[in-house]
Amino acid sequence: MELGQVNRWRNLASKIATAFCVIALLAMIDGLLVHFRERANFVKVLPGAVTEINGELTDEAHDIQDLTFVTSSDQLTVNFEAIHKGYFLGGDMWRGRLIVGPGISPGEYSLAVLPKRTVSPRKAPAFRIKVFPDALGLQKSSTSLVRRWLGVSAFVVAAGCLPGILLAFGAVYWLSGRWDALLAATGQAEVYRVTRGDDGCEIHFGLGTAHGMSPGASVAIYDEGGQPVGTGTVEVCNQKVSVAQATSDQPIKAGYLVSASDLKELG
Repeated sequence: MELGQVNRWRNLASKIATAFCVIALLAMIDGLLVHFRERANFVKVLPGAVTEINGELTDEAHDIQDLTFVTSSDQLTVNFEAIHKGYFLGGDMWRGRLIVGPGISPGEYSLAVLPKRTVSPRKAPAFRIKVFPDALGLQKSSTSLVRRWLGVSAFVVAAGCLPGILLAFGAVYWLSGRWDALLAATGQAEVYRVTRGDDGCEIHFGLGTAHGMSPGASVAIYDEGGQPVGTGTVEVCNQKVSVAQATSDQPIKAGYLVSASDLKELG
């Protein structure tokens, strides 16, 4: 491939990698915001569903055998499984499974989990159970934009972007290597670091003694459009990399090109 082709493919791969990263980030944000958008103790289900459910444990209950439940439908059942600590405040909570009967009618129902014996009027917040008639209705009710549009978890979309991110950045890395090799073959290199000082700036670029560089050698500096913007004098170099003191009437940026030959327009 020629320099122009490599540069075009590298720019395309970079844009693809950026797009995948943006999609993954937005999906992660969408997935994390679901917990803030949903109403507390609000559960959405289909007839015949079995879903995990968690709730606050009152002072009178210390084990799952101390718990019972009341609902507005005999088609709703809770199987209590364990007591655990809350994730944020560290209080005791119960965990179980909500079993929805297949014959339940669509609509909203209430469910409350209570201690079997209580001497206190304090009760844990009741659940609101909304039963949808079909999967499409449940999907369209989601507070996650990704799930509402695509029918899958936002975290699945974010994870699905990972192979694309890795492949695109891998392509950028490989094409950058090809770009550097083609430039070096013509006595040119891309500036990858600029360190500014009182007397100008130091530029770091990928030409070294293997390419004929030595301390005191002169290099020409060109902007992205191939226009000459300054010159530099090599101060130190190793086999593959050189550092030059540069002067210019405009700021030199990473991404500019240097040429080991005399000043001339880049071909």
